[in-house]
Amino acid sequence: MTLRLVLYGAGALAREIVDALERLNAHGTPMELRASIVDPGIHAPETFRGRPVVRDVCTFAGDEGLRFVVALGEPEPRARAAARLRDAIGARFASIIDPGVLIGASSRIGTGAVILGHSSVTADAQLGEHVLINPGCTVAHDDVLEDFATLSPGVHLAGHVNVEEGAFLGTGACVIPKIRIGARAVVGAGAVVIRNVAPGQTVFGNPARPLPTRPRPQTLPRA
Repeated sequence: MTLRLVLYGAGALAREIVDALERLNAHGTPMELRASIVDPGIHAPETFRGRPVVRDVCTFAGDEGLRFVVALGEPEPRARAAARLRDAIGARFASIIDPGVLIGASSRIGTGAVILGHSSVTADAQLGEHVLINPGCTVAHDDVLEDFATLSPGVHLAGHVNVEEGAFLGTGACVIPKIRIGARAVVGAGAVVIRNVAPGQTVFGNPARPLPTRPRPQTLPRA
């Protein structure tokens, strides 16, 4: 049976997902793109990859056979889009795993996850819902990526790393074993993380350090 898909998004990540769909079809996993959704007020063409671009999610209400994939690269917009689909039409989601991805049999992948080509997920890893893993990433043994966690291209996680909900790791970041990246934290591109990162914190550099806070300008008293 062919899985009928609707993408939420029509940008670069959506194009990458469509390429993955073509490879999945070539490997015997039939999937068909039916449409894309773009938020009202966002500039977009009328069609995407030959399919209509829709701005009202309720267009798809009542079609129990559709599955949705949120094709937005940032964690917070992805979470908002998933909530909008669930709340408005009770949407059900599909995971997209490129056939070039290596996944250990003991690992578990949550609904709505997107894992793009030439990445690997080894033994006993746990990936939550709507996790995004871009090309060329390594998720090693016993790693946990919570819902909406995002790995940019070329991120490498050693074993027993916990990436909490909505955290974002920039291109080429590396994390040593047994590190916790807090919820909604941001790890800069190329950073080498050797210490835990607090929730909401931004770190960068080698070794990764917190982004310095700018001192508030002093207000001089009026004469």
